[in-house]
Amino acid sequence: MEKRVHRPTAWHVTHWSTDPFSLGAYSALLPGGTPQHRSALGQVLNERLVIAGEACNATAPAMTHGAWDDGLRAAEAALRAGARKVIVIGAGCAGLAAAQRLRAWGIDCTVLEARGRTGGRTHTVELGGVKADEGAAWLQHFAENPLAAVAQQHGLACVETDFSCPLAAASGGELPDVDAAWDALTQQLDRRLPLSEAINRYMATLDPVHARAAQFAIDANLVLEACLPVEQLSVSALDEEGVGHGDWMLPGGYSELVDLLAKDLDICLNTPVTQVDWSSARVKVNDEVCDFCICTVPVGVLKALHFIPALPVTQRQALAHLGMGMLEKVILQFEERWWPCSPSGYLRWYDVPASWGEWLDLTDAVGKPAIAGLIAADAIERQFSGRTDEQIAIVATEALQAWAAAIRSTP
Repeated sequence: MEKRVHRPTAWHVTHWSTDPFSLGAYSALLPGGTPQHRSALGQVLNERLVIAGEACNATAPAMTHGAWDDGLRAAEAALRAGARKVIVIGAGCAGLAAAQRLRAWGIDCTVLEARGRTGGRTHTVELGGVKADEGAAWLQHFAENPLAAVAQQHGLACVETDFSCPLAAASGGELPDVDAAWDALTQQLDRRLPLSEAINRYMATLDPVHARAAQFAIDANLVLEACLPVEQLSVSALDEEGVGHGDWMLPGGYSELVDLLAKDLDICLNTPVTQVDWSSARVKVNDEVCDFCICTVPVGVLKALHFIPALPVTQRQALAHLGMGMLEKVILQFEERWWPCSPSGYLRWYDVPASWGEWLDLTDAVGKPAIAGLIAADAIERQFSGRTDEQIAIVATEALQAWAAAIRSTP
């Protein structure tokens, strides 16, 4: 460890896992879950109700443009049903997409949003005079991302992140070849077994050196991506794409983009929905009546929403195989950039047990020494339990300092 103890001058710690309007970061496939469960969840019900969002998008789950595209799908379903008045629940990317498309077609559309702001799980905060995203931070698959096209059209600054070349270090010794360990694991894993059992059997075949590398690969490429412990994940989670494929960040913050997407829409803030009655020809959402309802709330919230009648078996089974991944972020600002500079701006820390495994150096993008760290799954409980936000920021700084010391000690 470095002798000097660094202390952040400002910090922001997220709590998406306990936020009542998200109850997690984004959807994940639970044991037995498949992409087909995502598609099944989004089936149109009786030409008057549809669930939409990133959880229903089998092509780009857990991504903002996946939510956007699925919102457009839901809007087209409302149009095919002949709806003239539509209520959209949720003003995240899916809800805004649906409302924008319906407004363009001249359909009467109202968006009911529980929060006092738009954006859902995208939100930009002010920290020490700079902007940083506490939720979604990248425009992924940039070349084909419709939201990236909107950002470019309006001249929003976009900065590419190269996830293929992190400045990485590991606790407890030399950094192994984590990529090779991941490739070996995914090729040799027995996918006929539940994921946790398959991983346990595979790990039992390895010597300590290779087992260490494989554990780092699991922590970084599976748990930190799907955001649940392996015991709570489906084998299919191995195949759901995460970051690292043409990802760009918005140094001005995602809220700049959200504000453009929400422009001129009829959005009722601070209006949580508790009940959706679709038992008759017209749908009643709380006390509002419409021809068609598009529900875009996150999976964790969706499971607690009261539907009359209850959702059909297909949707209930789909929901039983979908959960919310737990991912939190700490954004730290310092008087100086004291940590080693990564050419890509991307850092990885392989800790035992896993802690703050992924970091993005925001300094060059925002103009002040700032860095964001990510933590997922059961590591959150280890690092957050019983601590204030300031204490969490300090232990995150300690992890970053341990990473920096390991980098500097590397021959």
